[in-house]
Amino acid sequence: MNLKDKIVIVTGGHGGIGYAVVRHLIGEGANVIVADVSPMSENQMSDMGAAAQNYTFVECDVTCRSEVDAVVAATVDRHGRIDGLCNSAGIDHHAEFLSVREDEFLRVLDINLLGTFRFSQAVARVMAATKLRDGGTYSIVHMSSVNAAIGTATHAAYASSKGAIAQLTRVMAVELAPLHIRVNAVGPGTISTALLEQLKAKRPGALKSIHLRTPMKRTGMPEEIAPSVAFLLGDGSSYLTGQTIYVDGGRLAQNLPLSVDRHP
Repeated sequence: MNLKDKIVIVTGGHGGIGYAVVRHLIGEGANVIVADVSPMSENQMSDMGAAAQNYTFVECDVTCRSEVDAVVAATVDRHGRIDGLCNSAGIDHHAEFLSVREDEFLRVLDINLLGTFRFSQAVARVMAATKLRDGGTYSIVHMSSVNAAIGTATHAAYASSKGAIAQLTRVMAVELAPLHIRVNAVGPGTISTALLEQLKAKRPGALKSIHLRTPMKRTGMPEEIAPSVAFLLGDGSSYLTGQTIYVDGGRLAQNLPLSVDRHP
């Protein structure tokens, strides 16, 4: 991946997918700054071990522009540059379309979409003003979803945010290419995280439904998303921009069977 000594910010880096991304990037030699509203859990701290020397935590709410700017400024003050950004911060909200409240809808957009915009703009400004080391490119990676490409009931806010991120990825890629900044996204399918566990507890049949619509007949693991993020951040993807890579066990490649229920 050639990520050694690269300076990378990861938002939402203590969530399931975000933490897997952080561990993978550190394993590839990157210095990772995590912007999250919460510190690591005790289990994560124990797991991090000696790798923590390449990890920095800065408390940050991605809905607050001043906090976003503070993370970016602190990173530049300490390291002098930012080589990459992974926008992993995000939330979901299940609600029937006829009953979802406007404040609930806006909350999802504020974190998922506008949080991505805020961090991307702040980081891209730094990248544009910083001379590249040894040529190459800078890289920004958004966290999208299969819900950017398909419609799933009770997901109006979440799917809207991810669909917008897919288009934001394309527009940023076109506009920032002359500045040597690549912009791509990773779109996970259903991944085994705390959110999935909550869904399984609420709907015992949800897992069977998920497997029916996934050709590989299983959910993915956070560790299976991280390598794609690392690839997009690394020099091996130097001619790749404006794309969304779907890591979904084949879900987008097949039509949904009629027997599935209304939940992802």
